Amino acid sequence: MQRIYIITVLLCAFSLITNASSKIKPNVLFITVDDMNWNSIGAYGCDIPDITPNIDRLAESGLRFEHAYVQASNCSPSRSVFQTSRYPHQSGMRGFFYVDAGFKTLPELLKENGYTTGVINKAADSSLSPDFAKYWDVNLKFKDAEKRSAASYGQQLEDFFIAVKNAKQPFYCVVNVADPHKPFFNDLKSKKQGFDAFKPSKIYKEEEVDVPAFLPDAPMVKNEVLNYFNSVKRGDDCVGAILKVLAKSEYKENTIVIFVSDHGMPLPFAKSSVYPNGIRTPWIVSWPNHIEAGSVNTDNLISAVDFMPTVLDMSGVKMPSGMEGLSFHKALQGKAVSSSEYVFGQFDENAGGIPRPSRTVLSKKYGYVFNAWATGQYPFKCSADSYATHKYMKAQSASKPAVKERLEHWVYRSVEELYDYEKDPDALNNLINDPNYQTVAEQLRKELMKQMQATNDYVLPAFRVRHDKDALNKWMQEEEQKSIHRSEKLQWKRHKNRSGATKGHTQLFLL
Repeated sequence: MQRIYIITVLLCAFSLITNASSKIKPNVLFITVDDMNWNSIGAYGCDIPDITPNIDRLAESGLRFEHAYVQASNCSPSRSVFQTSRYPHQSGMRGFFYVDAGFKTLPELLKENGYTTGVINKAADSSLSPDFAKYWDVNLKFKDAEKRSAASYGQQLEDFFIAVKNAKQPFYCVVNVADPHKPFFNDLKSKKQGFDAFKPSKIYKEEEVDVPAFLPDAPMVKNEVLNYFNSVKRGDDCVGAILKVLAKSEYKENTIVIFVSDHGMPLPFAKSSVYPNGIRTPWIVSWPNHIEAGSVNTDNLISAVDFMPTVLDMSGVKMPSGMEGLSFHKALQGKAVSSSEYVFGQFDENAGGIPRPSRTVLSKKYGYVFNAWATGQYPFKCSADSYATHKYMKAQSASKPAVKERLEHWVYRSVEELYDYEKDPDALNNLINDPNYQTVAEQLRKELMKQMQATNDYVLPAFRVRHDKDALNKWMQEEEQKSIHRSEKLQWKRHKNRSGATKGHTQLFLL
């Protein structure tokens, strides 16, 4: 009888310990890389030997989403979605200026619920307003070129862990790896800025890389692609240093690691576009003893709006109203989850404030694109204009008809585009006028219309007059004037914009 009593007591004690441990909030380590194409990673099919072993090991330890997207194809607008679960036109973060949001972001909610929050690198692009302390308990920066140093990322995470240990709270930490953002390793500008002092662990040769199908295959282009992949390698080195510090820490077993890229590679038809090479992202989640190692989700379409509700769900924090995304917590547990048949992406304006609004709706197979600016009067402008690939295309367009055709498409686009991404993943064949695809086009137009109405998209009036170029030009003229006004008044995240220096600007953008 006494033996039964002792066993009962022990079982009750074990139950109490188990219940208590199950209520311990998990830590969240959110790792982003800058400008890395989803398919530049070994786990996502890149065949360059040993290109991303650290990211690959992370995928082997957890779950890889095969159909994952960001909402925007440039830095600050894209990153804002992860922290808000709102589209850029809803949060106001459609450009590179600060906004005054009327809602609480992910780090704010986590802070209110007992988390220590931190950001390593790119605090401005991870925040809506310039009041960084509102979002982040710990804000760690790099000195000069150290943001290209793998060792520096490891040291910064160690410093963050010291702060967390003193706070005695669970943490949410965003680590933003600078690579493979321009300038690439071995670019002239990279050498001048001292970035090349930090070499990737392996340096590739031209014969080891291939030019993507959406770019012209020429020596000048291939050299830039080579420099990009060497920067991908260095970015993976940085991820490895971060994961090594975590593995040696006391937080290893109770930390959810989430890895993404903010958008595609910084070359034409990728970054700053709404094609898959612009908005498709690698998305890996690892959580010891919770997520089956080496699992792959091919069923669901997931996008950046789903990040915040998923993290809140995993953290046991009450969901606020106003979020656009869905929690994929159950999918991480290997359970079936219903999700939308479509994801939506956008581009609004470049870092200098020049508006070129585009919208897209994608299914697993098709993608429809609306370019409000593509009337022939508003050439596309972005940072890639000053890079080697764009310069090559511009220089060779007079003598090479195929290059000229691609350049003109990049610069002027079409008001409407339609692609069969299953057959044409690089968006090379616009099917918008193909009679065999008119049913598909009309269905996707309807889906985009519903989305724009539901999210109060400022581009909706232009979409309604998409067949009238005069009306589109008038709408664009109005947007140009609004953008000039913003550039002259608002507080910007960059030191200059289309109107010049931004120093001294104090106003925040209000919806």
